[in-house]
Amino acid sequence: MENTIITGHKNPDTDSICSALSYAYIKTRLGAKVTACRAGKVNPETQFVLDYWKVSAPELVEKVEEGQNIILVDHNEMAQAVDGLDKANLLEIIDHHRLGGIVTANPLLVRMQPVGCTATILYNVAMENKVDLPKEIAGLLFSAISSDTLYFKSPTTTEKDKEAAGALAKIAGIADPQGYALDMLQAGSAINSMTADEITHGDMKEFDFPQGKVTVAQVNVMDGEKAKAKWPELQKSLQAMVDKGEADTTLLMVTDIMDEVTELLWAGKNKDILDKAFGQAEADGHYHLPKVLSRKKQIVPPLTDAFKG
Repeated sequence: MENTIITGHKNPDTDSICSALSYAYIKTRLGAKVTACRAGKVNPETQFVLDYWKVSAPELVEKVEEGQNIILVDHNEMAQAVDGLDKANLLEIIDHHRLGGIVTANPLLVRMQPVGCTATILYNVAMENKVDLPKEIAGLLFSAISSDTLYFKSPTTTEKDKEAAGALAKIAGIADPQGYALDMLQAGSAINSMTADEITHGDMKEFDFPQGKVTVAQVNVMDGEKAKAKWPELQKSLQAMVDKGEADTTLLMVTDIMDEVTELLWAGKNKDILDKAFGQAEADGHYHLPKVLSRKKQIVPPLTDAFKG
């Protein structure tokens, strides 16, 4: 049986890593030969999760060979996918984002649902196929849901996410789900322990628009005021990305989880489009966005509409 790799997107977040590991477990239990992989570096939040549940990070794969069987989780856009995907044999996509335009030569299984997290879909896949989840896999899936929904604060949260997380917390034996989730989010909000380049390239996704390539990165913080000290370095990093030709427009969401506000830093072209998407910029040029927590639901849609003109 030929091996199939399961991977999330470049610059992986907790959902991307945990979903790859969890779906590999589910598929293996169903008789498939698969390997969980990752398309980038593990971030601090995800490392906290892996250490807590004593699970090794997936194998790093930066480029896939021609004809390699592959399953994508947590993304479906070529710009976000591992290099070489265009020549690989794509078998499945399990995702919760917008459709991103991947074209395939062969039919494939696609399961996309408007929920807050890919891990929610995978929990239901396991239940539908009567796959019992061990404690550590349930812990990974619970962590992913808590991360992507900011422990249910994000507007992407659905009842399906809450139901899945509740069931997974019980399986994993998490006595204080909220306490665990906040500890995890705190680990991921260590903005001053990361370099500016690590932050602007960390949880980053690329989007191709007719007016040019746009990157949207996000870092969560627990204290937005303290995080402001890092802004000048972050702004320089965003500008350096433009200067090096990495993108035409670079954006960074500095999201204060506790106050539920995003400060959107940016560099490059298309200010008129950003104004159209997010309103009037502040005096220093950034966008102050109260109640904005989700890149998927509150940043990408208005940005896409604005680029369409």
